[in-house]
Amino acid sequence: MIEVAIVGGGPAGAYCAYKLAENGIYPTIFDHSHPREKPCGGIISPLAQELFPFLKKLPIKHIKRTRMYLTSPLGRKVTVNIRRGQIICVSRLSFDQFILNKAMEKGAELLKEKVVDLEVKKGAWKIKTDKGYHYAKILVGADGINSIVRQRITKALNPEDKGVCYGYFVEGLEDEDIHFYFLAHRNGYLWVIPRKENTSVGVGCTEISNVKGLKRELENFIAKYYPYIKKLRRWAALVPNIKNVKTLSTSVSGKNWILIGDAAGHANPILGEGIPYAMLDGELAAYAILQNNPSSFDLLWRKAYGLNLLMDIKLRKYIYNKQILEFYCEYLKFCGILYY
Repeated sequence: MIEVAIVGGGPAGAYCAYKLAENGIYPTIFDHSHPREKPCGGIISPLAQELFPFLKKLPIKHIKRTRMYLTSPLGRKVTVNIRRGQIICVSRLSFDQFILNKAMEKGAELLKEKVVDLEVKKGAWKIKTDKGYHYAKILVGADGINSIVRQRITKALNPEDKGVCYGYFVEGLEDEDIHFYFLAHRNGYLWVIPRKENTSVGVGCTEISNVKGLKRELENFIAKYYPYIKKLRRWAALVPNIKNVKTLSTSVSGKNWILIGDAAGHANPILGEGIPYAMLDGELAAYAILQNNPSSFDLLWRKAYGLNLLMDIKLRKYIYNKQILEFYCEYLKFCGILYY
């Protein structure tokens, strides 16, 4: 029987596996998708680097930037200098594989099988995959926003607590700076984020009920500013974007299970940043399991960043107020420095 089964090998699941294996518990990761690129900008923020210092010296291809450019809904352009640290831009194919390799080097096992169902059987988890059945004592759901683990154990995230993004991986902008363009008629922004292998050009909206015309907005943006780029691949994705603080009252752990990362709905509700939440969840989940108390994860994440997440949820509706955004961009234009 598997001691700990982790469904999903992204940063949340892989880092959880790494921390477990580092401390003598060798988990099994179920993920049929690796190696794979993920719809994402690929930013490793200064915050993520402060929380996990090894990210400052990534042994994979990446780009570093010490400034970025913001454009307000009314077209106000702002240069923002990063005072502490740098922004690292990576391909999620390379980054996610790097974290996964760290886990496997410590002794975690990767099964390239797709989990299609699960149930409790005689006190253990019976995991059905596209290739057979497995049994596990403890189950960690790190399988993203449409988590099958979450769906089988508790209720799925409400549609209103999700956002949507569309984009392309492109060639021809690898020397570009980081750009964010806040949208005028919906809550969200367009972005240009250069990486070594390619550049992510995309658009995100915090409400899936307001996506009509969003793809066209992206296409018009590319045609206007970057008509010469080569589009390599188009993508679309749902992302966690909790808007109702009551959602946080839903438990994401129990006596033999834990939900982490996107599966738990843990991402910045203002900007959509998920990597620091994913890796912190992975570390806290591993700690709870090592203490033989998986249910304590609920207390651990709330203590670590629960208040910050709650405040960001409440701030979100004010931040995306167009007048406040204009004022914020004017403030940044005046000071020109962003502290992390």
